[in-house]
Amino acid sequence: MKLTHKLLCVAIAIVLLPTTSFAIVDLGMYGGYTFAGKFDAPTISNADTNGWQYGFIGHLNGSVIPMILSMGIGGFYQKSPLSYTLAGKDFDLTKTMYGIDAIAMLELPILIHPYARAGIAINEKVELKYPGGSWSEEKKFNSYYFGLGAAFTVFPFVQVFGEYLYNYSKLEDDATLKSNSINIGARLNI
Repeated sequence: MKLTHKLLCVAIAIVLLPTTSFAIVDLGMYGGYTFAGKFDAPTISNADTNGWQYGFIGHLNGSVIPMILSMGIGGFYQKSPLSYTLAGKDFDLTKTMYGIDAIAMLELPILIHPYARAGIAINEKVELKYPGGSWSEEKKFNSYYFGLGAAFTVFPFVQVFGEYLYNYSKLEDDATLKSNSINIGARLNI
């Protein structure tokens, strides 16, 4: 299974490599709120999670169809300190991950640029703190996300963006963590 994930990442990288000589690097940071999350485990059923999150992204972009569609591949780092309440007790669940990120953006001749973004975590660490103890787990190629957004050019080389992301993590003992998030951020195109 791990080999399949690695091969999928390599295939995505090959497909998304710039197909023309034009390439641009973007670097960005974002913050947002995770809502409508669900934490399921054999002893926990549909615990509602929510909380703030932040992250960093960067891509090497290439123009696939000049002046219409650009695609990029790069990396991301994201930290999501979440919480949930179960049987009157509060639990803190922090998810930290980094990995490969891919983006496809329409380069419209107006200031709005819609895009789709997806990623897979190379490494993910989940830490759970609860009254009387704690638990943590670290896994490779075990989490992914995808979403839609729009970037707005505010100055040449500077964009602000808003996006929706769906995150999914498969944890040990058949536990899963699913979440929806809304992020806003800024990106510098060099």
